Amino acid sequence: MNKILFSMSLAKKAGKLVSGFDRVKTAVIRGEAWAVILASDLSEKTIKRVNYFCEDIADVYMTSLTQYEFSQVAGRLTGIVTITDENLARLCTNAIKETEGEL
Repeated sequence: MNKILFSMSLAKKAGKLVSGFDRVKTAVIRGEAWAVILASDLSEKTIKRVNYFCEDIADVYMTSLTQYEFSQVAGRLTGIVTITDENLARLCTNAIKETEGEL
């Protein structure tokens, strides 16, 4: 299993993974999101919207994973997830940096 998906699955098991645009946006606005992770096949418009509402609140990370690959962990087709635990977010972002290179 991919290291990014593995770390996301740990967050899901801990109940700290939020998926879907509206739910992620709500978590970011409430200050619960530590890292927002995006799939590679999201539209440019969605990416711009995510960057806008995350500005100065949460870090946004783009991966090479697809929405289908995200769905293996999230349980539904989605291209945007957030981690609501600092340590699990650090685990996921480290996996992204290791796998994808520094962003």
